Order: sequence, then structure tokens, then C-alpha cells
Amino acid sequence: MVLPLPSADRFKFLPCSHSWIALHPQPQGVIQFVGGALWGTFPTLAYRHFLKSLFEAGYTIVALPFRFALNHWSIALDLLDEHYAIRGAIVEAAISKGYEPTAYLDAANYAWVGHSLGCKYVVLLELLSSPCHLLASYFQKVEQDLEQWHQIQQGLVDLANSRRQMEKHIQHLTGQAIVHTQPAIMDEPSLLLAPAITDLNGAIPIKALQRAFSNLLKVYPTVEQTHQLIEHSQLFHLTGLLQFAHDPLAVDTCQRLMQAQPHIRRRLLKGHHLEPMGIKIGQFIMDFNPLDKFIQPLSCRDLEFKAVALLHRLRETSAPSPCRVSDDASSSNPFAA
Repeated sequence: MVLPLPSADRFKFLPCSHSWIALHPQPQGVIQFVGGALWGTFPTLAYRHFLKSLFEAGYTIVALPFRFALNHWSIALDLLDEHYAIRGAIVEAAISKGYEPTAYLDAANYAWVGHSLGCKYVVLLELLSSPCHLLASYFQKVEQDLEQWHQIQQGLVDLANSRRQMEKHIQHLTGQAIVHTQPAIMDEPSLLLAPAITDLNGAIPIKALQRAFSNLLKVYPTVEQTHQLIEHSQLFHLTGLLQFAHDPLAVDTCQRLMQAQPHIRRRLLKGHHLEPMGIKIGQFIMDFNPLDKFIQPLSCRDLEFKAVALLHRLRETSAPSPCRVSDDASSSNPFAA
């Protein structure tokens, strides 16, 4: 049974950096959430019931608003930069409220949850955890645009400074030295809800507009580039996937993910593509799409329970603490100090 929180500590989002945080007084971890196109721009409203349920399960929630751009690598790098900014800000906010900040000092206590196209960004964050020489060899081997790789490489170098600043800030606040975390989200579990790895059609729902813009605008990485990187990756060991039975939009992505990485923990639930969305009104959940569930009794909903249970399973298999980066790794890894 979950005991009710004091009124001052109940679910409430506050602006933090470029995101929103709901600070839990006794967190067991931090969930960083990226929603889908359009509705993910307003995650604190569109996904309110889902995020509140995760908060009540004992997590501090970070809602990262969805940003539209054609270069998804740049968005993934921006999310990682925001992650470092948020880590320092959360520690500072917790101390200011008199909360114990220890849970925020371990990278293994952070998890990522994505929905729909937002899952692609979470997947790219996972791929950025690959050793740099493997990423570089992939781009060269399949003759991808090397300009993409040069931009990624420079972005990783720039992020090293963000990470160092975060570590120094936390050490100043807590008096505890922070060991160098693994690159990107290597120690951080991720949960993909109805993942849809798409190009323009994931951001432009009208097919006539898709055709009009397809020859003018290109998304990077493409669907095929993304799936090839996933297939050749040795990561995704802390990844879970929730697929919905009546969701044709995510079928292809789910099938390809499981073929490429069969150790991903998958659960099939009832529901549609927009199942994670909705606000609570009385004993019902209402979303914003009459073509989806529109309104649903709470008694018929098991998404939040299954999501929390799978996150707990993923965290049980994650590393107990962040790993130090050796001097040898520092010389070849742009994340190393």
C-alpha cells in the first residue's frame, strides 16, 4: 500500500532548466520522460495521469518537452545535455527542501521512458553509449554521411564539459565526489511505450503533407539507419518494451526491435497507441483523441502497474553504482574528463 504524501509533497511540476520536474520527498529513482510528437510538447498535461502514477510509485519525474527537428541526433545530444543540467538542479532542489539527495548521485537510479516517436530519441541515447570507435566504423562501413558522425563526435566532446560542470556542482553541494559515469545512458534502464521509429510520417500525420515534404525534408538518422545501428549494437540489455494490442502504428518498430535485440523485455498490453496519454476525471481517464480510447474507466486500466513492475525488473538487473572511467578509456572516449 502506498501511503499518502503530505500535502506539501504531493505531485506538482516545477520548471527546471528546459524541463519540468516533480520532486519526490523520498525517491527510489528518477524517471526522465519523452513523449510523442505534438502531445509530447505538453507532457505535464497530455501524460498527467501516467506521470502522476510513476510519481506515486516513488519516483521523481522529469518531463522533457518534445522538440521537433529534422536532425534527431542533435535532439538526442540536447537531451543528454539537459540530463546533466537536471542532475545538478535536482540535487540543489532536494537540498533546499530538506530532502536527502543520495538517490540522485547514482546513475543507476535514473531511468528513461519514451512514448511513440519519443522512443526514437531514447534509442539514440542508448546508441550514443556505444564506444566511439564502433560508431565511427559503422558510419564508414555502410557509407553513411560522415558529416553526421563529425557532428555527433563534436557534440560528445562538448558534452564532456557539461558533465564535468555537473559533477563539480554536485560535489560542491553535497561534499561527495562523483565518479565519472559511463557514457550517455549505459547504466540507466529505459522503457519504450508503443515505440514508433519513423521519419517525417511520425511528425506529420497528414499523408498528403508527408508526400509534399518528403522530397524537400530529410530526417537523420533515417528509419533504416536507426535499425541498422540497433542491429549492430551490443547494448539494450536494460531496455523494456510495452506494446499495445490495438496499435498498428508501432507494430513494425516493435517487430524489428525484437528481431535485432531479442533480449529486450517485452510485454503486450491491451489498448491503443495513445494509451499512455490522459488525465484523470473522477474514476475515468480521458485522452484528447476521440479515435483512440477517449474515455476509460480506471478499473480497466493496467498500464501504470505494468510499467512500474517492468521498470523495477530492469533496475534489478542494472549496475549498482556508476563505474569509474579508467585512464585508458579517458584517452579514447570524448565523455572522459
